[in-house]
Amino acid sequence: MEEINVTQAARNLTALVNRVARQGASFELTRGGRPIARLVPPSPSKEVKVLELSALFARLPRLDPDDIDAFEQDIGESECAVGADRNPWT
Repeated sequence: MEEINVTQAARNLTALVNRVARQGASFELTRGGRPIARLVPPSPSKEVKVLELSALFARLPRLDPDDIDAFEQDIGESECAVGADRNPWT
């Protein structure tokens, strides 16, 4: 992701937007050296049907054994922070 000062971004907004749209470029806008916003391409909005989920999951990269353990630990820590018995959907 390319950093660009807000003043420079304002002066070159059309060119930046064109690069995002045509090349998929991403920019982090800064003010006083601090990041304040991002200009990025939109997320894909393709709908996924339930019947397509198996194929989608099959294409995901596989985790190394070390990554699996770290991922499991992250999930456990998240559950502790939120409360494992709490249902986030209600």
